Amino acid sequence: MSLCITSVCQADPVELQLLARSHLDVLPLDLSEGDRQWLTGKAALTLGTSAPDYAPFDISTGSDYFEGVTADYAGLLSHLLQVPFKVRRYASRGDVISALKRGEIDLLGTANGYEMADPQLVFSSSYALDTPVLVTRMGDDPRTKTLPSGLRLAMLYHYQPVEEVKAAYPQADVQLYASTLSAIGAVAFGQADLYLGDAISTNYLINKNYLNNVYLKDFSSLEGHPFSFAVHHPSPRLLRLINAAMARIPSDEQYAILSRWGVSGMKFEGRGPLHFSPAEQRWIDQNPRLKVAVTEDFLPFNFYDEHGLFSGLAADLLAKISVRTGLKFDLVRSPSVSQLTELIGRGEADLTPAFTPSSNRQDVLRFTKPYLTTPFVLVTPLKPGSPATLDELQGKRVALVTDSLMQTYLEQNFPKVNLVSAPNSAHALAMAAKGEVDGAINSLISARYLIKQQYSGRLRIRSTVGVAPAQFALAIHPDAHELYSILGKALTSISPEEMDTLTNRWQSAVVLDNRYWVRNRSTVIKVTLMLLGVLTVGVVWIAYLRGLVQKRDQAERALNDQLAFMRTLIDGTPHPIYVRDREGRLLICNEVYLQAFGVSREAVIGKNLLESTFNPEDQRRVYHTDYLEVMQEGRPVLRDHSLTLPDGKVLTIYHWVLPYRGSDGAVMGIIGGWIDISERQQLVEQLKEAKNHADQANLAKSDFLTTMSHEIRTPMNAVIGMLELAMKKAEQGVADKASINVASEAAHGLLELIGDILDIAQIESGRMSLNQQRTQLMTLVQSTVRVFEGMAQQKGIQMSAELDPKINLDVLIDPLRFRQILSNLLSNAIKFTDAGQVRLSVRARGSEDGERLRLNVQVEDTGIGISISDQKRLFSPFSQVNTRAQKPGGSGLGLMISRQLCDLMGGTLSLNSTVGKGTCITMQFDIVTLLSQTPAAPAPRLPSSNTRPLNVLVVDDYPPNRKLLTQQLGYLGHSAMEAEDGAQALKIWRSRHFDMIMTDCAMPVMDGYELTRSIRAEETAANNAPILIVGFTANAQIGEAERCLAAGMNDCLFKPISLHSLEARLSSTDRAPVNVQSEQDVAGVTPLIDLEALEHLTGGDANALKNLLEPLIDSLEDDMGGLLNAFTKNDLPGMSEIAHKVKSGARMIKATHLAHCCERLEQACLSPEWSQLAQRVDEQYEAMAQVLEVIEVYRV
Repeated sequence: MSLCITSVCQADPVELQLLARSHLDVLPLDLSEGDRQWLTGKAALTLGTSAPDYAPFDISTGSDYFEGVTADYAGLLSHLLQVPFKVRRYASRGDVISALKRGEIDLLGTANGYEMADPQLVFSSSYALDTPVLVTRMGDDPRTKTLPSGLRLAMLYHYQPVEEVKAAYPQADVQLYASTLSAIGAVAFGQADLYLGDAISTNYLINKNYLNNVYLKDFSSLEGHPFSFAVHHPSPRLLRLINAAMARIPSDEQYAILSRWGVSGMKFEGRGPLHFSPAEQRWIDQNPRLKVAVTEDFLPFNFYDEHGLFSGLAADLLAKISVRTGLKFDLVRSPSVSQLTELIGRGEADLTPAFTPSSNRQDVLRFTKPYLTTPFVLVTPLKPGSPATLDELQGKRVALVTDSLMQTYLEQNFPKVNLVSAPNSAHALAMAAKGEVDGAINSLISARYLIKQQYSGRLRIRSTVGVAPAQFALAIHPDAHELYSILGKALTSISPEEMDTLTNRWQSAVVLDNRYWVRNRSTVIKVTLMLLGVLTVGVVWIAYLRGLVQKRDQAERALNDQLAFMRTLIDGTPHPIYVRDREGRLLICNEVYLQAFGVSREAVIGKNLLESTFNPEDQRRVYHTDYLEVMQEGRPVLRDHSLTLPDGKVLTIYHWVLPYRGSDGAVMGIIGGWIDISERQQLVEQLKEAKNHADQANLAKSDFLTTMSHEIRTPMNAVIGMLELAMKKAEQGVADKASINVASEAAHGLLELIGDILDIAQIESGRMSLNQQRTQLMTLVQSTVRVFEGMAQQKGIQMSAELDPKINLDVLIDPLRFRQILSNLLSNAIKFTDAGQVRLSVRARGSEDGERLRLNVQVEDTGIGISISDQKRLFSPFSQVNTRAQKPGGSGLGLMISRQLCDLMGGTLSLNSTVGKGTCITMQFDIVTLLSQTPAAPAPRLPSSNTRPLNVLVVDDYPPNRKLLTQQLGYLGHSAMEAEDGAQALKIWRSRHFDMIMTDCAMPVMDGYELTRSIRAEETAANNAPILIVGFTANAQIGEAERCLAAGMNDCLFKPISLHSLEARLSSTDRAPVNVQSEQDVAGVTPLIDLEALEHLTGGDANALKNLLEPLIDSLEDDMGGLLNAFTKNDLPGMSEIAHKVKSGARMIKATHLAHCCERLEQACLSPEWSQLAQRVDEQYEAMAQVLEVIEVYRV
């Protein structure tokens, strides 16, 4: 804190004469006898004041009189109390307070917050409001809300307690002055940054123009204390009498006092001329701070200067309203005029201070009475021929503020004027100044201010517009009734003279603006013109000197420019470019050319191609020949060449060579370059190769279709022909069994062909797999040989088999595929041998550990033999030996399938043949040996006559197949009913009882899989025993049987099926109807597991059996936990997957009850009902636990 208080010369108090200017035509107070005697005893009341003056409250006229606001109130008190007043002035505020405490004076005037900090003083009713304000110097940028550190704050030393000021502005440097004039003068002359004082005295000093370079900037955050009279607290009688007298002073007189001293109407809260109703006063008390919505740039009403401070006519008006009502205002910025309405409508702002009423705005806002009326004017650019009236603007563009009052007027009276909407008046004038519009319509006060401030010499006011002037008023929300009344009273209290003074301040030629350019524009222009003059002279002199230099260097510069252009053009090209003279010497090349050959520029410039060594000589001669050809004929050469780079890489390039000519037209040399087309050429070659492959594939497809057509039509011809012949003979009553046998053999051959084709498809797609199982190898070989012994005898060929005794053991092999390979080899040997013999040799060699066997199978014949050329293609599809003497039948697929199967089994198949001598085919592979087990006694075959008749439902969409199966069942002694699709079969099944359903898998409307799932679902819902369902399909692919079982079928048969195979399947169904039993029968009669099959597979080896069961035990334990976890998470797919997985293991150990539980759980997961699903989960979990308890003894 700094003290800037000078000492006062006089130390003794000075007696002054009271000069009161107010008079009342009312009777004095009716005093009590005691009060009257007390006042009579006092003879006079002494009013104390302090030096220097505190205008307009305390003013000393000359050295004898005391006048001002406090003096006028003291005169009224003298009249009402019927006692004279004396005035005594002391040198300082501290002296006069001490005199009051000593009893030298009776009361102290102009007392506010400074005196209220003294507890020995008491105060009368207030006669003026103290609103703390901040004053700053024009051009400064003080932040008035939170003062920055080090900012100097000037204040009268007895205005507010210093402690409160420091608490409000802790970072400011508070400077105390002896008088308000010296304090505000310190701000005016740069000795302080801000002045803190009351609004009344501050406004008085600024309006009197004592200091015209300062202005009221903002309200302080400090709470003011109203001005009143102070008395010493032991004087309650005097305080009571003063308050009684103050209450008798009418409000009109209070207003007259303030008006007299230049602060008219500055009364507060029910005192003075502003009479607020109780509702209005409550509203003010409840809403002391209002939000004011203002636009960013609405000159001169409201704007933010370059320091971000709120200024303008509206700011001054709000300050006057604040003084009269006690309301404080917080600013809410809006980017445009149109958003002001939205802010008030949403309740984000309470009012906007400068708005012109219009029909659109009056629908959503309520306007106070106007405080300023000004005409609308037309502003146009200051240039010859610019329009002067709206009539001259027909068909031209005129800028107008959005929702302006003039919009309707212009649309009705000047419809051809093109109105351009502007967010505010400043933007409208900016558009006119830039030439974006031909004119702008604005209010006179705004247009005059903006032109003087920004567009002097560029825009001018040409004429008034319309008959209705622009009226500026305060706009509020339509429902804010109390605020409307309060603002109306405040505006009414402002006299026209006061409003004129406020308006003239913003219409004067001296524009109150804080920007550097406005303040110093004249000086800056003069200095700039001087500098431009000096600069012009210097530029002219420099230009003269440069002209002399340019004439001397013109030729050199032109040549350098040309060379630089050529260098940029050549080096900027991404492909190699070079220039050679008529001798072939290199003149210019780019960097890409040098990088391609890995040479430096110095190594190649000036040399011809024949002198270079960076590529082969033969290529250099070819390119040099092209150069000579171009220079001799004067025509371009464009060719594809091969180019070998120094690193050995060979490129295919598109080489171009162009002649370049001199000014006389003669060829001076060549310009050449190339584009690397190696990748393109490679793509072309790949495209050709791909086309060849596609053509070959298409030809192979055609060959395949041709061959298949022949291979299929050949047996079909026999089938159709023989059946037709048999039918003709049957019409004559002759049974031609021979023809039917031929047709049957041809049909079986056709079926074998189709099977071979499917095998090829499975092998090529990688879906062929082996089904290894325990097999007695000797028995397997012997049974296969016996099949072909009859064929050999029919041809008169000797057939022998040499079998190694080592193969008389059990091995792990796929017997079906092994038999298929051996049958193909023996069949081909017999087919292509007319005389001699066919010999089979099977030898074996055991491994050192005795667990594996090396098998060598050799088939040798004395047939026609195979040539070398035929051997190369013999293992291709549909390949056969070409013979002139004969052409044996067959599709040519056997050897190919045999080799592929042999490879799948991990073995090899080799061929050795000589034409005319015979062929020897050798197959070698390793197989796993198993310990021998005691063979179980074969189960007695039940004669078909003992098979009980079954009631079978046959479902097939193909009538011949349906009729055939029905007749086959009838021939075997069973009854059958037909259905042509799954939907029809489902209806029939619901109405009748059947022992068995045989259904095709692929059918329209409803296929066999959907039929099975529907039946199983209904069985589960009704808790019925499941019916036996057997799939019957022609899709003999791997996985089809699993798909049938997954759908809920009990078995799957493949078309065609013979009577013998069908009888065998039905006989097994009659002997072991396990799948037809109910769940209770299975759980109560069948044991939990049956390890007979596993024991047979392991040959009774206990350790091997344990090794097989241990993974199953571990898997069951994991799956039990996984099942509970999936059920807890409502994971239906997870539960279904676990059930399907456990079902596979259950079938391996023949745990029938567990498998059935798995099936029921899978079915429950498809259409979940949580109560039933929980029951199925409990059933499966209990079944798993029972099986696990039984097989736990096998854990290793």
